[in-house]
Amino acid sequence: MVEMTTTEAASSAEPPLLPARARRPVLVWVIFIFYLFVAFSSVVQVVQHVRAERRLDAHGQTYTVFDYVESLALVGLKVTAAVMLFRLSRMGFTLFLAILALNVVVTGYDLLAKGLPPPAGPVMIASIALGFVIMTLICVYAWRLQTKGVLK
Repeated sequence: MVEMTTTEAASSAEPPLLPARARRPVLVWVIFIFYLFVAFSSVVQVVQHVRAERRLDAHGQTYTVFDYVESLALVGLKVTAAVMLFRLSRMGFTLFLAILALNVVVTGYDLLAKGLPPPAGPVMIASIALGFVIMTLICVYAWRLQTKGVLK
């Protein structure tokens, strides 16, 4: 026969205390909301381009199916990375790092294939640089969250 012993805590009718849920840092919320906004505006922009009679980029070249797929795929990856970071998953850092590398490749390809300098000149170069700085800062932030053990 098995002898069972009980303690006062085990016999109480209250459920056991669960550890407090991890609070999301404010910047994780900001990144998540930012990429939801970016995704929505990108989809609206693609729909407008598809509906337009003249589907031309800044160089006057027509958009190809590849351009649309590339744009939507990158937006999808960014939203996925933001969701993973929002869920405090290590995959968020990995995805943001991959997106940074993909952005370098895609931007380099676009600039070389469609010609330099970009049509808007210094403004476009500053915009591209700002985008890379933001993505790099997000990668550094996600890396710091990972090293501190916030991302699981």
